[in-house]
Amino acid sequence: MSSFLSRFPRLPFSGEYWSSKSLRFQLLTSAFALLFAISVITLWAANRYAHHTAQLSYDRSLSGSAVQILDNVRYVNLNWNVDIPISSFKVLAQSPRDRVLYLVVTEDLFVVTGYRELLTHDIVRTRVENHQPSLEPKADFFDVHYSGDAFRFTIISNSVNTPNGLTDVMVLVGQTLESRLALKKEITFQAQNLVGLVILSAMFLVLLSTWKIIRPIRSINRKIAKRSTVDLTPISLQGPLEVDHLITTINRFMAQLDTTLRNLKNFTGEAAHQLKTPLSGLKAQAELAINSNQDPETERYLENVLHACNHLDRTITQLLNQATITHRHRSMMPARIDLNQHVKQVCRDLAIHALSQKVELSYEESMHIYVNGDDYALTQMLLNLIENAIKYSPENSTIDILIHQDVGNAVLTIRDHGQGIDEKDKPHVFERFYRSPNNTSQGTGLGMAIALEVANNFNAVLSLEDTDPSGLTVNVAFPYGHWSHQ
Repeated sequence: MSSFLSRFPRLPFSGEYWSSKSLRFQLLTSAFALLFAISVITLWAANRYAHHTAQLSYDRSLSGSAVQILDNVRYVNLNWNVDIPISSFKVLAQSPRDRVLYLVVTEDLFVVTGYRELLTHDIVRTRVENHQPSLEPKADFFDVHYSGDAFRFTIISNSVNTPNGLTDVMVLVGQTLESRLALKKEITFQAQNLVGLVILSAMFLVLLSTWKIIRPIRSINRKIAKRSTVDLTPISLQGPLEVDHLITTINRFMAQLDTTLRNLKNFTGEAAHQLKTPLSGLKAQAELAINSNQDPETERYLENVLHACNHLDRTITQLLNQATITHRHRSMMPARIDLNQHVKQVCRDLAIHALSQKVELSYEESMHIYVNGDDYALTQMLLNLIENAIKYSPENSTIDILIHQDVGNAVLTIRDHGQGIDEKDKPHVFERFYRSPNNTSQGTGLGMAIALEVANNFNAVLSLEDTDPSGLTVNVAFPYGHWSHQ
């Protein structure tokens, strides 16, 4: 049963589906508004048709009864004689709840037979007086309130031979409206049922059609959402012509993006070779010139050149590292990384550099954690953060590196005891190429920007705190759900 029901569209009730920006909402709103307008017009037309049908049906009965009575009016032996046939009221008798009144009167208002009190009614009397006879008997109809009830009357006339010549005789037959109103209600009720059935069927078809229209778009969304960030293969999905155009456009865009990423990768590799190779040669030539030169002033100039080359080399390396990190984040699947092992390895790699600065690296862990991401990017973040701590630490000081847990977060802490960062500089320290005016040490101004980008790629939060009594503490907090013990 569940598999059978799953073939039919489910009606979503979440806010995103019923937002005014939703294509589903707009389609359904337009369709239902159109159906509502059609139903109103149809019901109004059905009501008019029911009224017309009921009037026509009972008016024919009234006129038929009046004609039969009129055919039996005679003037015999100086007296008016009417032999009212029973058949003239048979049809009207099919409405037992209705009252029937009749009146036969001459043109001079002489009542031959019937309810003479009818002539006391102003409308009836006016109709009789103003009735225009015709060669062929023709029934006229009018509505009046008589004796507390609503009546519909028909009046028909004919000429009868008398010794004084032709005399017009008029026959009035009236009936209350209960039966015709009941017929009108019955016809209207049946029409409403039919319209309701049609509208419900149309609503179901609209829902089904909307679901079929939206389904390819939702399929595209699901396919893209399930993909990794590095999967740029074409989407394979059959849909309506308009959706096929959309799929073609998306596939073309992904192909262009894939080409751009590959070109970026090639550019990064070529740039690293084309920039660093001549720079290394320039540095080697400058060092040789320093070693072979005897002029102190020339040696000072050459040392400045070598210093500029080292700074340029560091800047190029940082820029290439950042480009590589960005490319790998967009083109490689995240992997499970042992954070503790990476921190230890970076500490080993920087141990000699730290000792040359007379700084000690102290590593402590209270837990073992794994994170998902790119190992190269993680290494670059650790190198930048720990190198910064070494650079700004005074001699004979210790840099504390800890991995611990804090309120569900796995936290990497790097704490130095140097001069720290001024409060006015903290909001800008993560900007590219930012250098504090009070900072006299060499640097590119890219290290903290790279560290922040890597932390964001790992869904981690990088924050700065002051170390007591002096120094800087950097915390990289991996939130719950983005790290694991095993």
